[in-house]
Amino acid sequence: MRIISGIYKSRILKTPGKSDMTRPTTDRARETLFNLLNNIIDFEEVVCLDLFCGTGSFGLECLSRGTPKAYFVDSNTKIVENNIMLLNAEEKSFSIRYDVISFLKNDYKGECNLVFADPPYDYKKYDLLIDLLSQHKCRFILEHAERFKYSGEHSSAVFLKKKIGTSEFTFFNFNQ
Repeated sequence: MRIISGIYKSRILKTPGKSDMTRPTTDRARETLFNLLNNIIDFEEVVCLDLFCGTGSFGLECLSRGTPKAYFVDSNTKIVENNIMLLNAEEKSFSIRYDVISFLKNDYKGECNLVFADPPYDYKKYDLLIDLLSQHKCRFILEHAERFKYSGEHSSAVFLKKKIGTSEFTFFNFNQ
């Protein structure tokens, strides 16, 4: 896994060993995702929140493209912390070891305007995750399996859906 563009371009990130518990977003999927985002946002004007961050590839790619600050939240932050140090991005990166739902309910103040979440595909709280983020002004990208069925409560905020390989991305705009 590598950084695709920006100041950290081509830098290799540490990844977990092969496991059914981890599923990092592929380089191809991230490249397509960031090509879409380049037409929507100015990275120098966003603060990024990478939920279920794993390796931190989304937030680190944002930092590489000029985002001034990125927050990384996961129940295990060891790999993302190693990648932050590997890139010498400690001054702009904030790693938070926390259950994502608990973090959003108890400690999140809404300071990020670009949020990405890549929960495990068998995750049971997608609708709660979407509902909690809908309470904040942000653009939210949810990576999920094709079999995920969205309840549609915030369907008016969905502005794009994109299938890339085996992953699907749903883009929400909660800035209204």
